[in-house]
Amino acid sequence: MKIAINPDKIGAESFSEKWAEFLKKRNVEVKWVNLSDIDVIDKIRDCDGVMWRWIHIPRDKIKAYQILHSIEYYLGIPVFPNHNTCWSYDNKITQQYMFNATGISTPKTWVFWDRDEAIQWAKNTEFPKIFKLASGASSSNVLKIDSPKEAVELIDRIFLKGIFPCSMNEFEKKIFPPKSFKEIKYMLSRIKYGFIYSIFGNYPPLSSFWWQPEKGYVYFQEFIPDNAYDTRITVIGKRAFGFVRYNRDGEFRASGSGKVDYDVSKINREIIKLAFKISDILKTQSIAFDFLIDNGKILVTEMSYTFVDRAIFDCPGYWRDDMTWAEGHMWPEEAQVEDFIEHVKEAKKNKK
Repeated sequence: MKIAINPDKIGAESFSEKWAEFLKKRNVEVKWVNLSDIDVIDKIRDCDGVMWRWIHIPRDKIKAYQILHSIEYYLGIPVFPNHNTCWSYDNKITQQYMFNATGISTPKTWVFWDRDEAIQWAKNTEFPKIFKLASGASSSNVLKIDSPKEAVELIDRIFLKGIFPCSMNEFEKKIFPPKSFKEIKYMLSRIKYGFIYSIFGNYPPLSSFWWQPEKGYVYFQEFIPDNAYDTRITVIGKRAFGFVRYNRDGEFRASGSGKVDYDVSKINREIIKLAFKISDILKTQSIAFDFLIDNGKILVTEMSYTFVDRAIFDCPGYWRDDMTWAEGHMWPEEAQVEDFIEHVKEAKKNKK
């Protein structure tokens, strides 16, 4: 068996390196490839599977769908992540339509494709509401909006000019006045770049990652009060890893807070069962769900096929799909490799 892997590296974290390690331990040949190469299709024709941990930046999002989809559906070679697993990744709008279509409970959500309709709604709805861009992780691009005025400002901006994901702090500081020297410095830099743009037409410097603006839609979600934390359940095959994440100090957002509690007694077992059920409905290989509870009702807020691997490894064990407990730490990459090998074997058997 030969598996092609596209290298990835985010800081010290590399799914590809751990995949390769666990594959080699199982006597599987690893072929390193760059899936962006012009001749990539020819390079992977002799492989039995392809793995690529791509992330939520425009560069990867543009490439990954086309490349992996073509390999999976037109070459018939199994891939990780496959289409069912990653097609809605980093797109909250796609996820919302999918949740609605499959009957999965979420906080009430409003997606508008028309500016005037969105403004009319904002002037007549109750606040607070949560504003989100379709993309973003670790609570980035998420704001709590407390008035029609704040909502209309964001609606106008995203429909008329667009919002770069990396610039969401600009709006947060505008709505909530700066409180520190760092925030004041940031505000002054925005004033400087705004002046340069108004005189010379030069855009402010953008991150090499976040060069694509969000435009032409607006997404609001109901605010669920009285939640001090959310619950994250990551389902990899027939395993569910779980922990709770407490909110950041003085606010409503839990994702990215770093306040993780691995005490399994604090995890609602019904949430685990629901995570398995949703994963089965969506037919995903590996998926992380974020849950809130509103008056006893379990709600899914978002999902993501990839995540920080250490957060999963630090779990003291995992639940099997029959809700029995497996004690011990496990890298998510090892679980993904175990399942993918079996998937490749099944695909090879079906080809004969």
